[in-house]
Amino acid sequence: MLLFIIEIIIMILAILLGLRTAGALGCGIFAIVAQLIMIFGFQLPPGSAPVTAVLIILSIGIAGGTLQATGGIDYLVYIASRVIERFPKSIIFIAPMIVFVFVFGIGTANIALSLEPIIAKTAQKARIQPKRALTASVLTANLALLCSPAASATAYIISVLAGYEISMGKYLSIVLPTALISMLMLSTFCTFVGRKEHVRDESERLVQMPEVEIKNDFSLKVKIGVISFLLCVMGILTFGIFPNLMPQFNVNGDVVKVEMTEIVQFFMYLSATINLLLIKINTSDILSSNITQSAMGALFAVLGPGWLGATIFNAPHNLKILKNDIGSIISEVPWLVIILVSVVAMIVISQTATASIMVPIVMSLGIPPIYFVAMVQTLNVNFVIPAQPTLLFAVELDETGRTRPTSFMIPGFFVITVSVITGFVIKTILGY
Repeated sequence: MLLFIIEIIIMILAILLGLRTAGALGCGIFAIVAQLIMIFGFQLPPGSAPVTAVLIILSIGIAGGTLQATGGIDYLVYIASRVIERFPKSIIFIAPMIVFVFVFGIGTANIALSLEPIIAKTAQKARIQPKRALTASVLTANLALLCSPAASATAYIISVLAGYEISMGKYLSIVLPTALISMLMLSTFCTFVGRKEHVRDESERLVQMPEVEIKNDFSLKVKIGVISFLLCVMGILTFGIFPNLMPQFNVNGDVVKVEMTEIVQFFMYLSATINLLLIKINTSDILSSNITQSAMGALFAVLGPGWLGATIFNAPHNLKILKNDIGSIISEVPWLVIILVSVVAMIVISQTATASIMVPIVMSLGIPPIYFVAMVQTLNVNFVIPAQPTLLFAVELDETGRTRPTSFMIPGFFVITVSVITGFVIKTILGY
């Protein structure tokens, strides 16, 4: 048991040091170095690297980066901004809804960064405190991320759960309605909590906010590229919800099916191919795009901790401790897993990195996979330590000074609590 605890401490220190040194990329690199310590120092047999998840994240990064490089993301931001500005009085509900739709469709919270200036400006014009709309939108982006088939965190979770016979359709049947209900509850919460905090006077209302310049001239090819990307995402959803549509082949008497993890990659690369055929761009623009760079970070955040975790938690003596000692406690008090995942998410911040650390642990403890699906939004307890880009940008944007790093904590814990309760209710209703 003592050695097991030491190994976990080394794992945590490596991940935290990596995050502090070089973000998600450092997290992965330092975790791989810790892998050497486990193999040569503690004589643990090497676990399996999460190759499938890495390949999925790579495909998502290339597809999203291509869309961004061709101007598709700018076009989506333009559409979203038009909708948000059209309903200023309902900004606390409309902005999160738009953010949800676009993060769900694109698979990255980066698009929320582009929308935050429009949200803040529209709220001020409507004499509504920007804090309320910004808080709801930032937290909603996180909710949507764990529903999107084009998000790296979701891709990793689904790739792991596929080994436990949980399809994307089954995953989304719980997570998607949970997120939508939680989003509406969050908007309601932000509407009534602090409702007296309207922009108090003309001088505050007219705080000089920078004009938001949004490109509004897009070629037909850019629009077709966006549509093709969204259709590819719909293709992934279709095969995920209806797995019987998967092609299958008879090879030497054995039935071989195309896996969902492969379908995700096929459609993501199809989207990238269409965009590259439509618009001639420099390939370096793809690699330097925010989406591709974020995906590369997420890739290492999965590869390092996931590989290290597989080595530590699948070692025979450690697996015995997990199942017999810790597992017996968790089986009696299963809600401890919710707290455990939340605490790790609070420290690690990245949903993908947290998932790569905690999913193998939760599965090793003998927790039913569907239980984890119901509580998956606990991966979003990443607002306590103010390091998330969307959160920090929202604080910077609000010229009234009302949005502070701590402004997200109460609404954040509220929406996580609602999502966990809702997740288990939906799980029960569906009979899982």
